[in-house]
This record gives sequence, structure tokens and C-alpha cells, in this order.
Amino acid sequence: MRHATPLALVAALLLSAATGVQADRRKSLDDAVSEARSRYPGRVLSAETDRRGGRESYRIRILTDDGRVKRLRIDSESERRPSSR
Repeated sequence: MRHATPLALVAALLLSAATGVQADRRKSLDDAVSEARSRYPGRVLSAETDRRGGRESYRIRILTDDGRVKRLRIDSESERRPSSR
């Protein structure tokens, strides 16, 4: 019984550390803008956070070097490439 308390403490610490690592995997708005600019070089017209259905994504508009406006949506938790219109 003496070993149950330290074991429970270690388990709690490991669980909280795993949760912290998972939270750190989310992209910031700056990361999303950098990702968008690497795909479509040009000037960023707007970048904002969008929260829908409990998920967070970023909406980014870029004026490309050839004069087109690209609208991108980048999920903050996904590693997938951004969707564009």
C-alpha cells in the first residue's frame, strides 16, 4: 500500500504531460500564414481565426504575384494541406 501513492502520482504526471503535448500540436495563426505564403507567394490581405463546431481554423486571403486572390482555410489541428478557393 505504501507504493500506491507514488505510483498514482507518477501516473497523474504522465497523463498531464501527454495532454500538454497534445495541446501544443495546434498551429498558431502565424504558422498558418507562413504555410499559406509558402504555397502561394504574395501579399497577405487578411488572416483571421474561425471557430465552428468546436474546431478552430484560420481563414487567409492572399493576393498572389500574378494578381489573383486566393482564399485558404487551414485547420489548426490538422497536418493536411490547406484547402483553397
